Amino acid sequence: MRPGEAVRQIEYVIDATTTDGGRRCAAGYRPAFERVHAAGDGDDVADLAAALGDEVRDGARPDPAAAGRVADELLGVATDGGS
Repeated sequence: MRPGEAVRQIEYVIDATTTDGGRRCAAGYRPAFERVHAAGDGDDVADLAAALGDEVRDGARPDPAAAGRVADELLGVATDGGS
């Protein structure tokens, strides 16, 4: 999966579950998808989309920083746990 496809997928999930406006909200996740695509592969991008989509369906709205942390976890990147 490519980053643009993943962003569209999250747009659809947001639109189907809330009134927040999927296009506006999902655009903030693009940097995380692009980073995962550059460091991993299409399967990693799909995994990130699935993880974020699950959170959205559960009623959460991860901010872009949270999406970045999920991306780091998927890629096995060590983080400082906070910033």
